[in-house]
Amino acid sequence: MNKSKLDLQTIHQFHHAGLLDAAKEGYIAILEDEPDNAEILLALGILLAQQGNFPASINTLRAAIEYEPANPILFLNLGNALKSAGLFTEATEAFHQAIDISPDYPAALNNLGTVYYAQNNFSEAIKYYRLAIEKKPDYLDAFYNLALALTKNQQIQEAIRVYESITAMGPTYTAAYFQLGCLYLELNQIQKAITCFQTVEQGHPQQFETQSNLATCYLKLGLLNQARTHYTNALALSPDDTQILFNLGVINMQQGHIEGAIQNYQRVIQLNPDFFAAHNNLGVAFLAKNLRGYALHHFREALRLQPHNEAISYTVQMLVQDQQLLTSPPGYIQNLFDSYADHYEPHLLNTLDYKIPELLFEAVQTIMHLEPKSLDILDLGCGTGLCGLSFESFAKTLTGIDLSPKMLTLAAQKNIYTELIANDLLAGLRQKTHAYDLIIAGDVFVYIGDLKPIFQAVTQALRPEGLFAFNTEITEKADFTLNQSGRFSHQKKYLEQLAAENGYQIVYYQRGITRQQNNEPVYGHLYILKLSPDNEQ
Repeated sequence: MNKSKLDLQTIHQFHHAGLLDAAKEGYIAILEDEPDNAEILLALGILLAQQGNFPASINTLRAAIEYEPANPILFLNLGNALKSAGLFTEATEAFHQAIDISPDYPAALNNLGTVYYAQNNFSEAIKYYRLAIEKKPDYLDAFYNLALALTKNQQIQEAIRVYESITAMGPTYTAAYFQLGCLYLELNQIQKAITCFQTVEQGHPQQFETQSNLATCYLKLGLLNQARTHYTNALALSPDDTQILFNLGVINMQQGHIEGAIQNYQRVIQLNPDFFAAHNNLGVAFLAKNLRGYALHHFREALRLQPHNEAISYTVQMLVQDQQLLTSPPGYIQNLFDSYADHYEPHLLNTLDYKIPELLFEAVQTIMHLEPKSLDILDLGCGTGLCGLSFESFAKTLTGIDLSPKMLTLAAQKNIYTELIANDLLAGLRQKTHAYDLIIAGDVFVYIGDLKPIFQAVTQALRPEGLFAFNTEITEKADFTLNQSGRFSHQKKYLEQLAAENGYQIVYYQRGITRQQNNEPVYGHLYILKLSPDNEQ
């Protein structure tokens, strides 16, 4: 051997240090003198695979096998190279040959499982991962692969048990904590998910997915400030992530930080000019600031992206004609509440101290004696069913109407509704005539300015002497105004005029605090109206 050539120890040091080109030259130099050296051929085959040169790696490892055909390590590495090249059938054969030579070879069993996993044959993958664990009970990688395969095979609870075993055996195995957190999040076990992601965060604070998932967890709990913190952390790691920017915009809108929301949405459309929801929400944000020209521009962009969207078309027409916007665009409402759905209840109850369902229920109780299962009730804009829960025990039938499919999905999980209808409120109401004893609208009219059509439709849907229970926020300026929160407020005189025009008697009125916004009380009107006994609209 030429004395000027590197010694094997130095070459291995280069290899382990990631100096692959230098190590490759060293291995080739040795093979010039020792072409039958299976150990060097193995090392070179592994290096070539690390460089992504799988054909050369496969040829090199096959050459090594010619010299040592009973070496299972050679077949193991050949199988890995074949798998990486997408040659799954040949990879399977190579791993089986390794196992034939050494039946107790856990690495070969584990890697054979990965070939089946790559082909979506999760049952076979699970089989070989279990065999690998039988041979090596502390084989954490095989446990981890087993849990992944169990998850893909919809064996979620068993996957959780396997991940929990990994965290007990290897508390620093953060990948298991991450995957376990994802499963807990999927199962809506939010506190457990947070614990897992926080464990990952301790070791990997700069991991985008962990920060994003923590934000999602806190969002589901309605803890918007904590969600904002982790979305901001995620954004620092991936500044151009449009979904994170959009989510921050939604949080800002929910907290009344219109300027912040506008900045977030503007950055979204700078990165993706065709992001419909960002244009739509920008239109609403600019309307809330009374910047109608900017609002019109973004609603037009939204209409460009969804040219058949009637709600956006209506909004554009109203703005072009410089008319007062009479209602929040239905597309905006659906988008808002679809994105709001999974954290709607905790945000309302924990952050905003939302009282409307109980206030409406107490008000109705003061007007009439409620008998169990006695009333046909319509929950208008039912959301996730918070008002429905208050009235359910007194409902013979309980129907919910809402524009947001995601809200209705959550409402359905409460198992309290006789029927749930995904529709615009007016369209849904107009399908019913004298069908209900009680119609409730909890925190619904804050998204509608002109209430004249809705009053007429409610009157048609109520039976004579039926009750109409609702709340609005308060303004003294005009019949109704659009606030910076993007919500409408209504004047008491306007509401009472509508009641009189539609044949209602005001049987209950209260002015009081209905929720909190930015730690400030929001005052509202609370009404119970009774329809005239001879009303036949």
